[in-house]
Amino acid sequence: MSVMPFSRAHRRTLGYTAMAAALCLTAGGVANAAASAGQPAGQATPGPITSETLSEGDSGLPFKVDADGPRHLVYRKAVVPPGAATGWHYHVGAEIAVIKSGTLTRINGADCTVRAFKPGDALVEPTGPDEVHYGVNRGTEPVVLYITDVLPAGAPFSKPAADPGCPTAR
Repeated sequence: MSVMPFSRAHRRTLGYTAMAAALCLTAGGVANAAASAGQPAGQATPGPITSETLSEGDSGLPFKVDADGPRHLVYRKAVVPPGAATGWHYHVGAEIAVIKSGTLTRINGADCTVRAFKPGDALVEPTGPDEVHYGVNRGTEPVVLYITDVLPAGAPFSKPAADPGCPTAR
């Protein structure tokens, strides 16, 4: 096996990309969990999804995430119990997540495609109201994720969205 050498700048860019990937999915979904009680079928949450902020801070330093103003950075651990779902939502800022344990199923609202994320998988959630998605734990053990959020000042982790009618989310 050969190893491809990377320059220091390339390693730094890869590191930023991996960090960004680790955060995306769960932060928005977890934030919506509390709001999902009483929502229409397919968005109800059987158990509470918890989110523990591990650290947070603000940065004025440049990094490779689209930002047109100051950003608030949050690093947290999220737990999605078996049967719990995020509700349909989208992200306002960049979210990067790494799955520590369990399997998180993500449904893309644009085309209803389904993807399962397992321990060690990292994901970067796209931002904006055209990027609606839904996360659910269909397994028997809690999903534990470590998330980094890069948010515009004062922005929530995510915003609720209308159910696009994906039968795969039920």
